[in-house]
Amino acid sequence: METISFYDYKEDYYHGFLAGLLKHNKKYVVKSNRESGLGRYDLIMKTHRIRQGKAIIIELKIAENINGLEKGCTRALEKIEKFHYDRALLAEGYTDIAKYGICFYKKECLALKF
Repeated sequence: METISFYDYKEDYYHGFLAGLLKHNKKYVVKSNRESGLGRYDLIMKTHRIRQGKAIIIELKIAENINGLEKGCTRALEKIEKFHYDRALLAEGYTDIAKYGICFYKKECLALKF
């Protein structure tokens, strides 16, 4: 990827970059930094239809080095569970909810699914 500088390494940069990419998907509604459960999730994607619909919770982290990617993903997934970010989706009626922890280090990333 030539357009990303490795100096752009703060979480909010990756958050905006990912939200911008995902918002063009017409199948899902993308929401960012909204309250749910006991905190604020980074990103949620949900289908327009709730019945038989799907939702995805995405929590982002930044690693201090390349070896910290997996640990960052694990921390992100733990945060989704600890703060119950799925509560708003469950209250809306979504039952098929995927949870992803994504960790970045410069131009590298790793995603783990719960």
